[in-house]
This record gives sequence, C-alpha cells and structure tokens, in this order.
Amino acid sequence: MSEDKEQVEVESGVDEKPKGTSWTGYLARIERRQGLWVGVVAVVIAAFLLGRACATGTAAVDEHAGHEHAEEGAASEYVCPMHPQVRQSEPGTCPICFMDLVPVESGTAGGDVPGVSLTPGAKALARVQTAKAEEVELARSVLVYGRVEVNETAEVDLTAWAGGRIERLYVQAVGEKVKKGQRLARIYSPDLLAAQQTLVQAARNLESAQESGSEMRASAAQAALDAARTELRLLGMSRNQIAAVLKKRKAQEFVDIFASSAGTVRERVVSQGDWVQPGGRVLSLMALDTVWVQLDVYERDLHYVQVGQTVRLSIPALSEEAAEGEIAFIDPVIDAQKRVARARVVLKNADAQLRPGMFVTGSVEAPVLEDAHVPLSVPATSVLWTGTRSLVYRVEDHNGEPVYVPAPVVLGARVGERFVIKEGLSAGDEVVTNGAFRVDASLQIRGGPTMMSTEMADPSGHAGHAHGEPLPKVEVSAEGTEFDPPVQAEQLPDDVWYCDMGTVHYARGEEGDGTCPLCNMKLKHKPAGADDDSESDGGGHAH
Repeated sequence: MSEDKEQVEVESGVDEKPKGTSWTGYLARIERRQGLWVGVVAVVIAAFLLGRACATGTAAVDEHAGHEHAEEGAASEYVCPMHPQVRQSEPGTCPICFMDLVPVESGTAGGDVPGVSLTPGAKALARVQTAKAEEVELARSVLVYGRVEVNETAEVDLTAWAGGRIERLYVQAVGEKVKKGQRLARIYSPDLLAAQQTLVQAARNLESAQESGSEMRASAAQAALDAARTELRLLGMSRNQIAAVLKKRKAQEFVDIFASSAGTVRERVVSQGDWVQPGGRVLSLMALDTVWVQLDVYERDLHYVQVGQTVRLSIPALSEEAAEGEIAFIDPVIDAQKRVARARVVLKNADAQLRPGMFVTGSVEAPVLEDAHVPLSVPATSVLWTGTRSLVYRVEDHNGEPVYVPAPVVLGARVGERFVIKEGLSAGDEVVTNGAFRVDASLQIRGGPTMMSTEMADPSGHAGHAHGEPLPKVEVSAEGTEFDPPVQAEQLPDDVWYCDMGTVHYARGEEGDGTCPLCNMKLKHKPAGADDDSESDGGGHAH
C-alpha cells in the first residue's frame, strides 16, 4: 500500500495528502483535477494556435518594416495559457496550476501599444471584419398594446329631475340606439303634480286680476305665474309640456322623460315600477362617433413616447385593418402592478366599426437622440462586455501596421443592430465588427489587457481602474470568502491563502486543507509586503 501511495503522488504531481483527509477522498480529488486538465487542454491548444498565428503575423510585419527580431521559431518568453501573468524567459511549468508554459513572442504588437496585429492569413482565420463608428439617425420602434374604450367626454347620464315612480320604461336593453329628444320613460311624481297644480292656479289668478282692472293685482299674479313656470322647468319639464298644462288647465299625473342627447344605451339603471330620488340615474348613454384607444406603454419606453407622435395601429378583430392616430395624452401616473402608463389616441368611428373592448396593437417610431443630437453608434457585434464594463477593438495605424487596440466604452441604448456609444470613441474610428472575441483571446495569450482585465481604464469612471491607481482592499474571513466577480491579488490583505486563477475568486485567512473548495486548486500564501515586491509569486500583470 505504501508503494501505491508513492506511485499516486508521483503520477499526480501534487503535494502529499493533507492531514485529516481519507485516501478515498484524496484519490477522488486527484481524478477531478486530472479531468479538469483534460478539458482545459483542448481550449489551450485552440488559443495557442491562434496566438502563434498572431505572433507569426507580427513578426512578419515587423521584419518587413526593418525591425530586428530573433530567429524565426525562437521564442523569447513563455507564458501560462491559464494565468497570463505568469511569464518567464525559459520553459517550465506554472507554479499555480502546474501546466506547461507555452512559447510566445514577448511584448504586444506595436511596442508599448496594448494591442495585437494579425497577418492576412490570421485575419482570414479569425474572420476579422471592421466598420467605422458613425453618427447616423436611429429610430426605435416601440411596440404598444391596448384596447378600444368609450370616449369619456361623450358619456351622458340621464337622471330624474324630480323624485317619483317609473310607470313605464320605453328603452329596455343595453345597446339600443337613442336619438336626441326621444321619449325614454314616463314617471309619476307628487312634486311635479303639485307644481303643475300651482301653475294652473296661478294662470287662473292672472285671468281674474286682469278682469278686475287692477294693475297691481295683475302684476303680482303674473309674477306668481312666472315662478310656477320656473319651478316646473327646474323639475325637468320642457316648455312644450308646460304650455300643454296651461292650455288644458289641468295638471298631468304622469310626465315623460326625453333624451337630451343621442347615443347608445350603455347601462339601464332602473326598471319599470322602481322609485327614483331626485337626481337619480335612469339610463347611461355613450356616443360612439369617436372612441379612445388606450395603449399601455412600459416605463422603460416612456422616454421615447411623446404627446403628438404618430401611432400606427392594427386591429386584429378587423382583419388586421390599420389606422393612424396621434397621441393626445399620456397618463402622468404609472400603474403599480403592470408598470405601465396609458397613452390615449382619439379615433373617429363614423361607421361604428370600432367597438369598446377590441384589442389593438400599435407601434411608435421614436427618434433616438443624445442631448438633442444624432448619436454616435457602432454595430452591435463589435461590443464585448463583462458585467457593467464594455469594450470594442479599435483599429490603429502604428508604423504603417494595423493594430487592434482594446477601447473601453460607455454604451447607450441598443437600437436594432446598433449600440449607441456615449463615451470611448469618436466619429470615424474603425472598430472590429466580426472576430473581436478571437482578437481578444489572442491578446490574452500574449499577456495584454483584454475584456477580462479589471485594471483596464473605463471611460465612465465606474468600472475598472487605470494603470498605476491602487485597487480598493477587500476583507477575507478566516473560514473563507468567495468573490463574485473575482478580485485582484493586490486587493487581498496580507497573510492569507488564496486561489490564483489570474484573478482571485476565493481566499481564506487560515490555510485549512490548502485547496480551493470551488475548483480544487492549490491555495497560494500571500505573505506580508507581497504587494510591494515586484518579484512576488505571480503578483501583478505584465503589460
């Protein structure tokens, strides 16, 4: 068994079994680590081949420009494919993951320029394509959905002016069309009956006063008659109805209610025989010659929707019939549940084809502007991003050689197949639109700053740090702390053990079993003063 243990230690290339760990768990950990290496090897080979193509391309261009280089095929630097910060001038293994270092040309394309250049063959292999950042007019198509509703300004409630009993109802069903002046109901009202009797008596008193020849008496009788007429008008009787009472000299027990406007019956409130109070509703009418289309606009799109904009509408119930209208009103309050605000469009409906409740879809073509100006934009395929940080690869000319340089940018809205660029580029800058990720992988193999480099300066000032600016320190607990997103080794306090995968995703204040619980890699110790020593284990990035 002792010889088997020694053989396992030799073949696995790992340290001796930690104390407190069973041989079964120890052997399983070795198998998992070896399985991880097998998967990584395939990725490393692909990245190495592209890196070699790029390195060969750089050497070919520089040689054509008259620069001195080492003999072809002689590597001047070796780097770990998994930890680009591990670089040395001779072959060896990575002290972090124990992988063999691969040879690359030292430095990056163009000397101090943090970029990479490619030969025509390498460009074809990476399928690199470029385009210019341009200030072009962009329009965002905002999709909205809603329903046809009644025009609230055209709703009319017919009420009983005087209290009484509904003797007869001439409109029985919702949806019936009503004309202006049409008889709707007949009502018996004690108040109306008493007011009519007062009117008849006032008319008789006036006749008697006129016959007596007394002007004072006739004047008082006329005032009483006018007062009786006014009272009946206030109780809802029309001038014709009042004139009919005066002509017959007899009060009517039943009085008819007429429609004051035309429309369609929306609601019938009372039934025949019901008693209504003064001011009580009898019927509710709606006019459908115009309708409202109420559209739901999500709060994220409110910035693009304004009053007066044209909306193209489609009504599925009418075989996708299209209509156009203007936004007349936008609700100032957002629905707390749906997270939408309603935008109103008024449509004419002379043929009554649009009915309340119909489903409607629409689109608003809203111009996208930055500070009232046409924005700068690039194709969406040119943008690489990690979390809140985004970058593009800008094409620069260095000594007649095109070099692809990473440029952090601040993105605006995405409009179709283009991204608005708020900061980081200027009009006319040429950027990589296809193959940007392959260019980034090549630069990472060469140890340059890439999309995964948290030290790259961000034009927004919110993500990343400029070179030379110290990174903020983080806290590490004795039992272990996970970092998502990862941090840099220089952000760790002194005297901790951490997993160095180029960046740090786990660290602990005590050594424990000496392995990372996330990836089973061996933890490395950061001694006191490691940040001040440029020769410390894998500390810092090569630039």
